[in-house]
Parts: sequence; C-alpha cells; structure tokens
Amino acid sequence: MHRVMLLMVDRSLSHLRVQQLYGLPGEAASLTLQAKQSPLLQRLLEKSAQIRLTPANRAQFAPHLPSSLRQLFRGEHLLIRSLSCNGRVLMLAIADQGGVPFSEISVQAFGKTAQCIEKALHSFTNRSQ
Repeated sequence: MHRVMLLMVDRSLSHLRVQQLYGLPGEAASLTLQAKQSPLLQRLLEKSAQIRLTPANRAQFAPHLPSSLRQLFRGEHLLIRSLSCNGRVLMLAIADQGGVPFSEISVQAFGKTAQCIEKALHSFTNRSQ
C-alpha cells in the first residue's frame, strides 16, 4: 500500500479522527470527519465491512465519501474497511496504491491485516477478563 489512513471512531459513532497516516501529507493528521456527512461512512460504522472502489463502481460510491477524503485519495482504486471489536466499530482503515489497481493478493493482504488488527483489539479489550 502506498497510502494508508487509520481513523478512530468516537464513542457516539458520530466523529472519526485520524490516528495514523502513511504516505499522505502531514496536514491530513488533523482531519476530523462527521459520520453524518456521509451515508457511506454511516454504513461502514454499523458493522465490520470492506468496500473496494474500482473504476466500475467509483461513480456509485465516491460521491458518498466526504470531500476531504476524495481530495486525499484521488485515484480510482481505493480500499475502505471498518474494524470492530465486540460488535462495535472502532476504526476505519483507508488505503490505496497511488492510483494503481490492486492485485487480488493485495486485497487479500489488506483484509487479513484488518482481521489481525481486530483480533489484537479484541485481545487488548478483554485482557483483564
């Protein structure tokens, strides 16, 4: 992945704040999104899900992304995944390869990495039980 953004969700599931960046401008670190701005974000915050934007479906999904995300991730190929723990979405991961199409291996690796993060979140959350 050439560019990655991890966003944390607040307890009320109304705001997302950048937690980590890779390959994106430093100014993006101060980005805060309101979930109500975007039906797509609202849907991703309901449960763990993954969306793969391609030239074939970009016209369907891209208009439902906040404009700040569309400006940062301008390419036609994008992966967005919500990460949950104990049935509650905690984070959103967004990644691209600089506009280059994803190979199936890259998509699988992204999904597997997301599963590993979810497993780690679960272990961390339940460590005292």
